[in-house]
Amino acid sequence: MRLLYTPIAGYVHTVESVIQHVGVAEQIELVPTRPYDADTPLTAVNPLGKVPVLILDGGGEYLAGGPVIYEYLDSLHRRRKLYPAKGPQRWTTLRQAWMADGLFDTLVLLIVEAWLPREQQRPDYLARCWGRVTRILDQMERDVPGYTRLDIGQMRTMGALLFMQLKMRQIGEAGIGLDPRYDFRAGRPALAAWFKSMARKKLFRQPLAGITTSPNR
Repeated sequence: MRLLYTPIAGYVHTVESVIQHVGVAEQIELVPTRPYDADTPLTAVNPLGKVPVLILDGGGEYLAGGPVIYEYLDSLHRRRKLYPAKGPQRWTTLRQAWMADGLFDTLVLLIVEAWLPREQQRPDYLARCWGRVTRILDQMERDVPGYTRLDIGQMRTMGALLFMQLKMRQIGEAGIGLDPRYDFRAGRPALAAWFKSMARKKLFRQPLAGITTSPNR
């Protein structure tokens, strides 16, 4: 299998954590891919032009998007699954993973807007996106007491928070009306304690061997 991903210095992708958890790192070739490059080969594989993309062995079939790839990888092992098979916990877990995806995607929207010269930025748009960010963080604070064993909801939440921690200064310095010193843990004690505990885990401390990192643009 081949994994097309965006190399980001200092960031451990959720897909990397899932690969390590599942234990299939040796089966995957890592292909650093920059979606915003004019000559990116990504669109020839995935019409959406987004990463991650997992190209399966034989026939060139591909899986696009984190949620699809995570669940496929989770099907490759016999250990306890990251996706609950049934019952209320399955739907709670999927909702939490979807919400974390929303946090990551909204942060990317803020980054892209902040690339524009300040006179071209849309303050109202930035404010709406930021409101979405804080509402998601507040929901995460409410969800933490219900966390039990590790699942895809928690793994995706951790991935999104690590991304926010890495990029908040960049977003805040470039975006109108945003604070580069913003700390998502402030005023959210449950989320802060959970994040601190999870950040100690090897899954979230180092990228896979062979991952090449560079600024994400």
